[in-house]
Amino acid sequence: MRYFAAVDGGASKTLVVIVDENGQELGRGGATGSNYQALGLEKAVTAVRMALLEACSAANLSPATVVLDKIYLGLSGLDRTDDQEIWKKKTAELEFPQARRMLFGNDGELVLAALPHSIGLSLICGTGSIAIGRDHAGKRTRAGGWGHFFGDEGSGLWFGRAILQKAARMADGREPETLLLDLVLQEWNLANASQLIGAVYTSPLVNNARIARLSGLVFQAAASGDTTALALIEEAAEELALIVKAVYRKLEFSVPPSLSVAGGVILNHPVLLARVEGLLRAQIQLDKIVQVPEPALAAAVAMAQEVE
Repeated sequence: MRYFAAVDGGASKTLVVIVDENGQELGRGGATGSNYQALGLEKAVTAVRMALLEACSAANLSPATVVLDKIYLGLSGLDRTDDQEIWKKKTAELEFPQARRMLFGNDGELVLAALPHSIGLSLICGTGSIAIGRDHAGKRTRAGGWGHFFGDEGSGLWFGRAILQKAARMADGREPETLLLDLVLQEWNLANASQLIGAVYTSPLVNNARIARLSGLVFQAAASGDTTALALIEEAAEELALIVKAVYRKLEFSVPPSLSVAGGVILNHPVLLARVEGLLRAQIQLDKIVQVPEPALAAAVAMAQEVE
């Protein structure tokens, strides 16, 4: 029996799924985030290793004796050659389950695997955001995914930062106060806006993942007609559509490509996905929109189905 494992690692969490040669899921394991650009190499590699070991245990496979056919590490921040070399060296030093082949790439590649022959476009919008594509000639390209300092537009972390910025402006009277200010104060149990400074800059409980979770407040406020929240959703949709279009224009498709979509922010909020789809269909030719709630499972099954 042959075994295949796919690792889906982002800034907030890591998931590993192991399947057999028939694509049947055998086990899965989870851990904290594994974006080493955001969390550091040691924490990221440890998270991947723990998730792999947990998945092996769930699949009743001994990590000491089993040899997996392939392990695909699809991690945010891992699509550049230099980064992949760093990971190859580090994983060789640690006790990872053995594999005949260990592949490295961006987590967007896992989402692309949900499309036939991994041809088309993919969009991830979770804690961060990135678009990746592959055309019929095998050319691959990407856009977005530049990290939280100067990229990741439309993502959970982008929304979270925007909420905090809006809250500060509202507290100052630089723009009209809306429901968003009260929601963020309630979410973090703060008495007033001035306490946001300590909460963001000094609290050990506040990190990028927790700031990204504020994104849900935007959609909550928008459902009540909050104009500021509605404007943020529109801006996010425009930015996400923009990175997909940038990828599309770098590739050549003989037929309209499908778009696979993953990430908690966009999949958990249909209003955002619908707006992104509307913007894209108005400007480029698209076939189907494929939602991929579990990229690791999709990629593991795709590996099992590959003809060597």
